[in-house]
Amino acid sequence: MEKPIRIAIVEDHELTRIGLKAALQHRDGIDVVGDAANGYQGLNLLQTTKPDLAIVDIGLPDIDGIEMIRLFRENQGDNLIPTKILMLTMHKTEDSVMAAFAAGADAYCMKDINMDKLEEAIRSTHDGNPWIDPTIASVVLQQLRQNTLSPVIDKEKTTQIKGLDGDYADIVGSAGLTDREIQIL
Repeated sequence: MEKPIRIAIVEDHELTRIGLKAALQHRDGIDVVGDAANGYQGLNLLQTTKPDLAIVDIGLPDIDGIEMIRLFRENQGDNLIPTKILMLTMHKTEDSVMAAFAAGADAYCMKDINMDKLEEAIRSTHDGNPWIDPTIASVVLQQLRQNTLSPVIDKEKTTQIKGLDGDYADIVGSAGLTDREIQIL
């Protein structure tokens, strides 16, 4: 039997925190190891329990979830199995989404998803696969497109291939490449 996924919850709304904790504890393979009502308590909880995954809200009363994650990541050290962070929030602005990922979040979920989808996000994130809520995926995609349309080229790291040695030309010629593939190569 596999070890359960150890989860910590950082959520300021008591009813949401208690409900989430109760719902997750009834899922097979999930163990809630603690919960916190604000960012500093959450930071302490993550540092002391070292959960596999933390579910963190952005809107916390003392420091927001993004700052809490940033501080946690800075102080995480050389932990061989770092805690994965899943943001669970109602914030879907570009600034919130991108700031969460920049701070070190591994997944981003909206609070209006059902428990089956949340469990899917938890398991995917735990397995090392980033999970992005479909309702905010367009925000990430738009940001990615903006950044890739104007790439910065580092001339010192650019290599130019001017021609092929005779032996290599024979190998490339017999590889069955198209003219376009050879041109690119």
